[in-house]
Amino acid sequence: MWKTLKLLPGKVKVLFIFGAFFVLLSTILNTFLPNVINQFIKLIFENEVDKDKEVSIIFFHFTLFTKPVNEAKNTLIIMVLSIIVINLFIYFISILFTLFAGEFTVKFYREEMYKKIQKFSLKNIQKMKPESILTRMTTDVTAMWEFLIATTSIFISGIFSTIIGIVFAIMIDPLMSIAVISIAPIMVIIIIFVGKKVSPLIKKTQKSVEVLTKNIDENILGTRVIKTFNLEKERQEIFKSASQDWFHLQYKTSIIFASVWPLFFMLINILIIPIYIFAAYYVVNDLGVNSDLLVRVNTFVDYLFIISFGILMTVMFYSTVFRAKVSGKRIWDVFNFKTDDLYVENGINLKDNFDIDIQNLNFKYFNKAKENVLSNINLNLKHGQTLGIIGPTGSGKSTLVNLLVNNYLYKEGSIKIGGHEVNEINSKNLHQNVGIVYQDPLLYGGTIRSNLKWANDDATDEEIVQALKDADAYEFVYSFDKKLDHEISQGAKNLSGGQKQRLTIARTLLLKPKILIFDDSTSALDNITSKKIIDNIKQKYDCSLILISQKIAPIKNSDLIIVMNNGNIIASGKHNQLLKTSSYYKDIHQSQLEQ
Repeated sequence: MWKTLKLLPGKVKVLFIFGAFFVLLSTILNTFLPNVINQFIKLIFENEVDKDKEVSIIFFHFTLFTKPVNEAKNTLIIMVLSIIVINLFIYFISILFTLFAGEFTVKFYREEMYKKIQKFSLKNIQKMKPESILTRMTTDVTAMWEFLIATTSIFISGIFSTIIGIVFAIMIDPLMSIAVISIAPIMVIIIIFVGKKVSPLIKKTQKSVEVLTKNIDENILGTRVIKTFNLEKERQEIFKSASQDWFHLQYKTSIIFASVWPLFFMLINILIIPIYIFAAYYVVNDLGVNSDLLVRVNTFVDYLFIISFGILMTVMFYSTVFRAKVSGKRIWDVFNFKTDDLYVENGINLKDNFDIDIQNLNFKYFNKAKENVLSNINLNLKHGQTLGIIGPTGSGKSTLVNLLVNNYLYKEGSIKIGGHEVNEINSKNLHQNVGIVYQDPLLYGGTIRSNLKWANDDATDEEIVQALKDADAYEFVYSFDKKLDHEISQGAKNLSGGQKQRLTIARTLLLKPKILIFDDSTSALDNITSKKIIDNIKQKYDCSLILISQKIAPIKNSDLIIVMNNGNIIASGKHNQLLKTSSYYKDIHQSQLEQ
């Protein structure tokens, strides 16, 4: 947690220090008030005896002033009101500083985590898990916000109320203070016990939040599948189970914290008993009950409540400490995560040569894995040629093209574009020259225009229109009332699968890449539309084209087709050649003809 806090910029730390300083001032003023207010008891007592008598107002054995009773009353009223108004102003200032610092903290952590996550490879994201990343950026950052706010507003107030209260109580009456000092160790033991019980529960609660987040995400994104297969009850049961797990953990944590309050209040009430016994002893034995004694006893009781309230606030603070301790480590794990370091900032820029050459490539996702995902891959593609890749699910097709755009770290073999290893090419330049359209199209909430401009912010409407035409998306886009300004809902739920694929193809075409990869990106399109798009790209764009497909139709006219199975290239050649030499390819072709 402390490592995470050290990351905060100096400006935020200064704001918190100022906030804590003003809270401290407010706390000091609050602890002065009981002694000042209880002087009214003395004035009432003296007023009953002699209205014209001059009375001395004593504050911790120091005489503030000596005046007649009525004048002393007026002076005390002015003092009390002044302290309250000044304290209110100081507390308001402390809230401003604290809230500004808290919001800057949330902004800083989320922005820095986002920057770090941008450097994650696909393997890194899979390792940390998307739902865990989401929980860390939301729930865990909020826990750190609560901790820092609580530190200035609760802990500073609580700890100094306790310390100053004890000091003032001792100054008022050392004998009565023994009761306070004797019971303090019991309170400390309770706090330590609570901490040991709660800490593991909070860790489990954070994990349960991740499971709940993943469950909600799956239910929302998979609405159509759930309804299609009538899985509502099953998904409800799964969600109910995850929700109950979270509830039970949260309930146990709350019960433990809640049990502290009655224990502390019981101790406070036990403390008050000897104080009143002490006062009764003076009365019964006729040892002289005067106004000073009444002021002392009442002021001591007030400070007892201030001390108790301070301890309770400190306990409340510790509940946020335990959560922040867990959350701080989880946030630090993101910052300290050892990425594959795939981003190349000062690498080579591709210019004229965009030939692809893959030699003796072997790849596995995890070093400890027994088998390779790709084995002994050798491939050569000249600029302007079309490569078709076909094979069953899990054969390594998508992994191969993800390696080509440096999404994974490879250690064995060579992947070159223009004679340079892809992990030596400037990442920005690589992504400008190599465009990839994934099978699952991702469109953001906003307009069609804003989504297309993600690829090229400087694209003109003429360029956008041309890209739409080449992707066979122009007609349906311009059938909308607002055309390019048509609003896309979150997750593009108001578009069909084919429309989404064509828009993502058009977006990638705006890059004008030298190498264009379709990772089964025409799966939602019919054969005629797929052929039309591919023909447009071949005729109008100076690029190599790599087509991954489960269907033969989109790839049959490729310059080279490779057939993959279990991470190996089991056959390669042109369409007619493979029909003669590869029984696997021939079987696929035959089965699709029958369909």
